[in-house]
Amino acid sequence: MDFDGQHSVAVLCIEASLHSALLSIEPFRAANRLSKSRLFSIDFVSIDGQPSGTNLDIMIPVNATLDMPRTYDLILLHSSYGILDRGKTALFRWLRRQAAAGAHLCGMDAAPLLLGEAGLLKGYRATSHWSTLASFRELYPDTEVVEQLFVFDRNRSTCAGQLASVDYALFMLDRFCGRALRDIVANDLVYPAIRNEADLQRQIINGHAWHTNPILLRAQKLMQESIEDPLSIQAIADKCGISQRELQHLFGKHLKASPKNYYMTFRLQRAKELLIYSALSIRETGLASGFTSSATYFRAFRARFKTSPMHYRRAFQVNTSTPDGRRLY
Repeated sequence: MDFDGQHSVAVLCIEASLHSALLSIEPFRAANRLSKSRLFSIDFVSIDGQPSGTNLDIMIPVNATLDMPRTYDLILLHSSYGILDRGKTALFRWLRRQAAAGAHLCGMDAAPLLLGEAGLLKGYRATSHWSTLASFRELYPDTEVVEQLFVFDRNRSTCAGQLASVDYALFMLDRFCGRALRDIVANDLVYPAIRNEADLQRQIINGHAWHTNPILLRAQKLMQESIEDPLSIQAIADKCGISQRELQHLFGKHLKASPKNYYMTFRLQRAKELLIYSALSIRETGLASGFTSSATYFRAFRARFKTSPMHYRRAFQVNTSTPDGRRLY
């Protein structure tokens, strides 16, 4: 991608978060104003020529459609609360045409799943909003899915959306125009502490306690990376280079719970995310959370949450749902 001269940006919103969409372009608008030159042209693109809807029912006027011949340097595809089938074929065709012409594609929030469905993330490293990560991994195993603010991988980017949108836009402003202008824009936006690409999206529960000992952090990482195929506590201790008894002592001292209890918490949290945000069957959510037996899954879930997986999912259902399972709220 050519980062010299004027740069064209296309924004396409599908049931998007309004502030995510605006944050993703504000650094480029600020760069135009502060540099007193039109460094960036920004088009709002629509699938059907109609204004784009957002979660606050505020419509974003559009000035471009998919059938226009223009190609772009950067495409920001936003989707937060709904992914509709209508127009999907035309959208995927347009995205592939833009990619073939050299556009850098970025999916934000839940939109990386759209890029995955279009076959545009095969062999790439990617992220999405944390609530869709479990579904993302299950649906597109040929994409390396990680949890971080955003991922820049060759001619593709993916971003968690929401407030991470501004971090990503500032990162791209640096690539387009250099660090000096990026820092000037960040100061103008009163955003002095720009977050890095690899920063995590969520805070770790009891984060301070985990950080008191590097062995605990190692154990946590092992547990979260092996949810679908759980390790024994002895195996985790071995990989941490200590005895099982010592690992249990560290958990009890710093976290006031056993390794087994915390491991089950991570697995059941994954199950909850899949039940709410994925289209997997009840049985499949259990398998993806490391339960080979449905009976064991149901007992563990009921013991922790006082309800069954089926009733938990039903309690969070709404009248409409997305193909990729993201709960609308």
